[in-house]
Amino acid sequence: ADWTAEETTVLIKYLHVHRSEHADTGNFCQVTYVNAAEHIHPLHRTGKIKDYKNVSIKWGSIKQIYNAIMTYCRGSGEHWDNENSANICGAADAEKWGKFVAIKRNTIMRPFCNKGWEYLHFMEDIF
Repeated sequence: ADWTAEETTVLIKYLHVHRSEHADTGNFCQVTYVNAAEHIHPLHRTGKIKDYKNVSIKWGSIKQIYNAIMTYCRGSGEHWDNENSANICGAADAEKWGKFVAIKRNTIMRPFCNKGWEYLHFMEDIF
């Protein structure tokens, strides 16, 4: 399913409010996904109406971004702030960043070369 930025934001805020319902693995129970799908339904404009499965899949992709950022932050000597993210400046930084995001599991980090992730604080609260 295609997700708009508005749908994604509303989903993350909904799950943030219901963060006490997530399990140790970081996933939510099916009823939470069902309720989240109903919550974002009024935002639907075109395409498939999102159901609990779409919400669960979207949550998985959101968690991948969060986990990639956390892995990067734990890297030895790696800079991260949620305004400038990795703050890549200069040729040496750009080369190091290019090598990092070239690795398949790290490609999800490409958009965060010099901009933060607006959902990071919500995700930190959830986890």
